[in-house]
Amino acid sequence: MEADFAQLEFRVAAYLSQDEIAIKEVKEGFDVHSYTAKVITEAGQTTSRQTAKTHTFAPLYGATGYGRTPAESAYYTHFMEKYKGVAEWHKRLAKQVLNYGYIKLPSGREFVFPGTKRKKDGTVTNFTQIKNYPVQSFATADIVPLALVEIHKRLVRFESCVVNSVHDSIVIDVHPDEIEYVVQVIDEVQANLINLINKRWSIDFNVPLALEAKIGDNWLEQKEVPQTTLN
Repeated sequence: MEADFAQLEFRVAAYLSQDEIAIKEVKEGFDVHSYTAKVITEAGQTTSRQTAKTHTFAPLYGATGYGRTPAESAYYTHFMEKYKGVAEWHKRLAKQVLNYGYIKLPSGREFVFPGTKRKKDGTVTNFTQIKNYPVQSFATADIVPLALVEIHKRLVRFESCVVNSVHDSIVIDVHPDEIEYVVQVIDEVQANLINLINKRWSIDFNVPLALEAKIGDNWLEQKEVPQTTLN
């Protein structure tokens, strides 16, 4: 079974930047991938939702429209215009690095960028990493392990056990007799995850998080566990 976070990096970026539109879309269940496909298609390049996924969150990690088709490039520009809070947060990160040389996350983790300078075009050196590291780190180096440890604790008395983690998913080897229990554990951890985060780092994480359960004999044959089961 796989406990897979849904759009974890986007949700973390919404929290770190406090972008009002991003937070609103997460809370309302807005389909961001379909929206990406719509923007690129309307810019002159017919694009499916699946194909659009590769672009949806790329601007969070420092990607730009450079080297892309005109329609794809239009989306990258649109992203920063739509999520102004994220764009402003990126600028604050750059300013912090220029002034102090490092970034500190709510978890206390720090990233140092020695020698960062302002370039002639107004941007700064290391800007891709400066935008990327806080999102990737708080999401997959802080929140995912917190959930993993909590799931492990709840499974310790059973045959089922955590065997791996891959980026934003937690992989569990499930005993056939314990499937329903493991699904229940994932559901309980999801329900309590915000409280765990707030308690661990003394913050107010005001963006919903979602764990989606999938099960199968192997990754190729996995199927989603119906939400009715999780709830």
